[in-house]
Amino acid sequence: MKKHFYYLLACCFLLTLSISSYADSLPAPFRILPLPKNVRLLKQPGLAFSTLKAIILKGGLRAPVMGYQLSQMPAGYTASGKGTLTLNLDPNMASMPSDEGYIMTIHTESVEIIAKNEAGIFYGCQSLEQLLEDARDFRKPIPACIITDYPVLSYRAVHFDVKHHLDHMNYYYESIDRLARYKINAVVFEFEDKLRYQLQPLVGAPQSISIDEMAALTKYAKERFIEITPLVQGLGHATFILKHEEYKALRELPFSHWAFCPMDEGTYKVLFDLYSDAIKATPGSKYLHIGGDEIGNIGLCPRCKPTADKEGMMALNLHWLKRVCAFAKENNRTPIFWDDMPLQEAGLYTSTWSDEVTTAQANEAWKKGVPKLDSLQKDFPGNCAYMRWNYSMAKQPGNILALDWYKTHGLKAMIATATNTEGGMLFQQDERDKGMTSTGISVIKSFVELAAEKNISGMLCTAWDDKSPHMENYWRGFIAAAEYSWSPKGRTLDEYDVAWLQREYGVALPNYKKFAADLRQGSELWYDGFYKTGNFFDDNNALQSFKQVEHWLKPLEGRENTPFDYTTKLIELPDLKSPGTWSKKYKDRLGRAIVASNNYPLLAAKINDVIHNSRRNRYYWKLSQSLYNFQISTPDLLLALEQADSPDKAKQKDGIVHVQQALTHFHNAWAGLQNTYSETRFITYPSNYIPDRYFHLASQREDLSWMIQSQELFEGVIKKWLESQ
Repeated sequence: MKKHFYYLLACCFLLTLSISSYADSLPAPFRILPLPKNVRLLKQPGLAFSTLKAIILKGGLRAPVMGYQLSQMPAGYTASGKGTLTLNLDPNMASMPSDEGYIMTIHTESVEIIAKNEAGIFYGCQSLEQLLEDARDFRKPIPACIITDYPVLSYRAVHFDVKHHLDHMNYYYESIDRLARYKINAVVFEFEDKLRYQLQPLVGAPQSISIDEMAALTKYAKERFIEITPLVQGLGHATFILKHEEYKALRELPFSHWAFCPMDEGTYKVLFDLYSDAIKATPGSKYLHIGGDEIGNIGLCPRCKPTADKEGMMALNLHWLKRVCAFAKENNRTPIFWDDMPLQEAGLYTSTWSDEVTTAQANEAWKKGVPKLDSLQKDFPGNCAYMRWNYSMAKQPGNILALDWYKTHGLKAMIATATNTEGGMLFQQDERDKGMTSTGISVIKSFVELAAEKNISGMLCTAWDDKSPHMENYWRGFIAAAEYSWSPKGRTLDEYDVAWLQREYGVALPNYKKFAADLRQGSELWYDGFYKTGNFFDDNNALQSFKQVEHWLKPLEGRENTPFDYTTKLIELPDLKSPGTWSKKYKDRLGRAIVASNNYPLLAAKINDVIHNSRRNRYYWKLSQSLYNFQISTPDLLLALEQADSPDKAKQKDGIVHVQQALTHFHNAWAGLQNTYSETRFITYPSNYIPDRYFHLASQREDLSWMIQSQELFEGVIKKWLESQ
């Protein structure tokens, strides 16, 4: 007992140190992700990979779900001290500030993990699993040490958005295991029409996940200390419901399926049925995310206009919010609500995200806006968590003032950042590049650091499906969210990448940043290579960019049958009667194509090398390879057109042949990409699916070909051009 007392006293001292100690004290090559709070090395030999043989359970502990290494060992309540892992559940462990924390002591011949809660035992085992993985991979003993660890944020969630796709169920199960490995403890699962609703069966898509399937996934996740929070969009973002003619009477505007009428009782009958089924599909979960963001086009119908005219637009939003929060309370759920609309109503929203708003301007806006916000606050449901979302660097003065306002008024706030604000393919702009303030892990780190400073306990890392990239696109950000919500002041971004590559793939890429940047060049050229540059005014006199394909491919509402020649937004083809003119006009674009083409052999070889050297998760690199081979078809085609633009007739003729070859390469690479996607994703919808058309690029087609609509348009123009030569 006395020995145990001094051990706990030492642990208290370590916990005190851990408040300010975030250095990764484990010697290379050992890396735990997320970074532990404190590691103290012991002066004794380390633990060899093959030493542990059995697991002892103490304190009435049930055997937790184990990872691959630990699951090979028998677990029981008696064993000898040597070669054992002791898991000790001690609810009276007063020194640990979090139920999810643990203390792990690694000796030469044994390991002990002590925690006050089963979650802490589980997370200690995840850390040990990673250390055993490194000991095996690098053939080195784990250093003898004491690790004291616990999270800063208690709700650490990521976002599965399936509005435009569904992955195979086994991929979701594998994803739960992957998230648990990094101590994420929640998934906000945005269903839209991909849940097979029973009370409103018309809403669920033919291929949707059944309630029983989702309940089974929820149970599986709970065993790994992950809660699945359902998200069913409410007042706005309701196209997946209101696209059906049967619900047309519930629309705020008959011609728009974006928003419900908040004053129609039928709205609540439908929404409460959907919420009920979502709750049934996620048994035992605490939260219900009700959406509520970006609500436009209300206060216009005869049912709503009197309230809007008398009390203002926000009264309609709050009427809806109070109704759904009351429903959530009746069903033992805490509702989560996107917070933009009240801030918008008070004239404060721009100050929360715009880098152009100065501190003085933000303070002036809040001085004027707070009385309005305070007047609304009396109608804010107290049982709701208000999710402050911001997809940029988070330190805007208005964003900070908003978090302070919630705290002052006793309202529960959470934060939401994004793993990929562009929603594009794997190879994205690096957030460490000059001038970048709204992409990737630097944004996640920034916002989580702010949340920790403000004692915000909940974090969501969103992963929007607007352009429906493969889910693998999001994992670097998901794992970064795990890293920084556990230890906000942990690793630098470069250190994080080293740890991420080691943990996920078992590889080291010293030049990863350059490697990713070179791949990105091809990705960007694929996205904009065939579009005219500059801006234009659409039929609504709204300024659009030629690169915003997701906007211009959608027929304007009410003009779906009006023909429009979208090929006018694509670059012209060479006029062989005036050779060289086209090449001169697109000189810059062709320069980018040359760089991408020259880089291809080296980068393709590098990807192939990483595939073969990765110890695990090779699918990510296989997907990278398929995407890169597909995207390089754009510079191939551009350079073939340049060759055809030559005044030399022989080169011109060869160029035309190369154009045809480039089109063949495009189709072959596209077929390869579809095959790779289909390993984890359903890439076509059933023929009886009712389309849900709006401005998202991925909503334009019911198969994966939404990715290549502009390429198909350009190919059609090229074929006519070839026929005319």
